[in-house]
Amino acid sequence: MSEKIRFGMIGAGAISNAHLGALAARDDVEIVCIADKNLDRAKAQAEKYGIGRAVGEYEELVAMDDIQAVVVGIPTQFHPDASTKAMAKGKHVLCEKPMARTLRECDEMADAAETNGVVLAIGFVRRFDPDWGKVRELVQANKVGRPCMWRRIVAGAAPGPPNYGAWYSDSRFSNGPLDESGSHDFDFVRYTFGDAKAVTASTWKMGRAGDVLDTCTLIVDFKSGDQMLCLWSWGLPKGCRAPNLGPDVLGPDGVIHGPEKEEGENEFSYVVVGPEGAEERHPFTLVRTGKFWSQGQMDNFVESIRGNETPRATAEDGRKTQEIVLAAFEATKTGRRVEIGEFAGRA
Repeated sequence: MSEKIRFGMIGAGAISNAHLGALAARDDVEIVCIADKNLDRAKAQAEKYGIGRAVGEYEELVAMDDIQAVVVGIPTQFHPDASTKAMAKGKHVLCEKPMARTLRECDEMADAAETNGVVLAIGFVRRFDPDWGKVRELVQANKVGRPCMWRRIVAGAAPGPPNYGAWYSDSRFSNGPLDESGSHDFDFVRYTFGDAKAVTASTWKMGRAGDVLDTCTLIVDFKSGDQMLCLWSWGLPKGCRAPNLGPDVLGPDGVIHGPEKEEGENEFSYVVVGPEGAEERHPFTLVRTGKFWSQGQMDNFVESIRGNETPRATAEDGRKTQEIVLAAFEATKTGRRVEIGEFAGRA
């Protein structure tokens, strides 16, 4: 077996469980340190996953010579600093999404990876999701024709204690659901349709938690001619959730909708409804183990470090997703459709 890659985890919050669990499942890596400003929380995760060291500052972790790779899972505001400091020390980085809050910071992270000859991957875990992956497969197989529209509507309460940090709703650290949640959607639809062309959007404050703009409606036009309609809201009170819509896809030859439960514990189908109501069922197994979800993402990162693969979500993908997010905020300010090209060079 190849020499073990020695990992550090930056952040001991909820998302660390996904990454630490995925690392613990491999026998060719070793988790040697975890860092979190809440040292007690870091120590608790260290004990849970058999990690030898716990420290209170990520600067301590990235300075350790016996760590080759780090996972960055802390509030978005700190992604660029932690990632670039780690890469400056020659460490490979898997950074949680969104990559950063500004395009300048995205560029600085990409430059640090290139300068130091390290792998930088962005945590768009939906690229490893068998559920959304089935929709992508059907779109790209031209099951409902092109161009088509991808729809998704999600509304609930803002993430918060006890399971998540209050920082999600604090504008000092977060851009709110448009970025923290919606970035998954925008990245995955880019992954399906290709690059975005323009954004029309309305973002506003509806809920009572924090000070971020918590309700966002977007139309994203893609260079391919396809379109996305997306609404994300954290504006509902705690414990309240509205029914979600999608993903579904409308096209000139029909609609893709689901997922619908089939017989078997993890068996589902998406349904393609065509002319005259003709239906086709397209089954998939909804599991988030093995090559899927967090394990698939971590396996891809480790194999990219070893030179056997390349990251499925790159720094370029992180930046292009952030272009959509920032264009949406600009569209809200100006009240007009914003072309991605005109916005791409701004901070």
